[in-house]
Amino acid sequence: MSGILRVGFDARWYNCSGVGTYVAELLRALTGLQEALEFVVYEDRKNPVPAALGERVVRVPVDSSKYSLARQFELRRHGKSEKLDLFHCPFYAAPLLLSCPLVVTIHDLIPFLFRVSPLPKQTLIKAGYRIAAFRAHHVITDSMNTARDVARILKVVPTRITAVHCASSPSLFHSRSGPAELARLVENYAVRPPYVVVASAVNWRTKNLEAAFRALALGRRKSGIDFQTIVYGPEDGLRALSIPPSTPELNIRHVGYLPAIDLGALFRNAQLFLMPSLYEGFGLPVLEAMACGCAVITSNAGSLAEVAGSGAQTFAPPDVEGMAEAVVRLLTCPEEARKWKGLASKRASEFSWERAAKETAAVYRRVYHDSHHSPGGRSSDSK
Repeated sequence: MSGILRVGFDARWYNCSGVGTYVAELLRALTGLQEALEFVVYEDRKNPVPAALGERVVRVPVDSSKYSLARQFELRRHGKSEKLDLFHCPFYAAPLLLSCPLVVTIHDLIPFLFRVSPLPKQTLIKAGYRIAAFRAHHVITDSMNTARDVARILKVVPTRITAVHCASSPSLFHSRSGPAELARLVENYAVRPPYVVVASAVNWRTKNLEAAFRALALGRRKSGIDFQTIVYGPEDGLRALSIPPSTPELNIRHVGYLPAIDLGALFRNAQLFLMPSLYEGFGLPVLEAMACGCAVITSNAGSLAEVAGSGAQTFAPPDVEGMAEAVVRLLTCPEEARKWKGLASKRASEFSWERAAKETAAVYRRVYHDSHHSPGGRSSDSK
């Protein structure tokens, strides 16, 4: 390749979700690379990416909705007029009528493994994944585990898949606690130390929320320590499990959705973070907690063991007894707590968005090269 590679990036997926974090952080890192790349960033006019981007960036507002047929034609028109060399969609619902090679990021395959929507909707979602995987010149995944899932379930040949680990935001998730931080949590969220943190979600079943509460209840009985259980995220799981916030055994305090800056503070001052999910495509909350120097207990399912490495204690998702014992040790043994806090910080330091950006840029170069040196203009690895 000679000259500058012109990349279209669909940033309309920016929001407060994990995909939104991926969009904002990866774009910031990509546009900061000292490489021969130019970016045309397609944004929702009402929800632009707030991150400051580099000089070689053109922002283009898009009016059509992310799932509409109109956006297929609008993005095709943009791709031609802006002379894109390739297009990167950070979600499975990708534009399919492009005149340039397509890179798609698939974060997880939860719809193929769990019932998370009514059957007709889930069938359409699964079809969307399959079409995107078939049309894409290359698929990026957040982990090796998801890469294997994409190969096995979507039948994409491994040479067309690259795993690029995500990272946490260093400005928000770090181990440097300010003197007034805990007082702010107490005032704003009625947090009462000592406390432990649990993540909820709309798909609370895959978060294994019931096992998390059982492990904490058992850990409280065994340790005799009266801790508070801080649950962040939506209330769906608490309602479905019929666990009122006033449950005395767990002292549950539901704080809802938190700004990232407050979530980082919550992790930094917690005794531990417990996330025993049945499956994660990456498990960003685990990495964010470790980056804050928080002791983490998680499961060995999905990509979680891959991300946690030696920085967290991992258990099989049904192993409530094992998780409870880990909870007891972290609550009652200061040396054990210091050990896992240190290991968490060390492991988290191995991930960075700058590294993710360099690995993503390498995918761009490979796709561009293959699309210009293969019969039919498509990678020789295609299905």
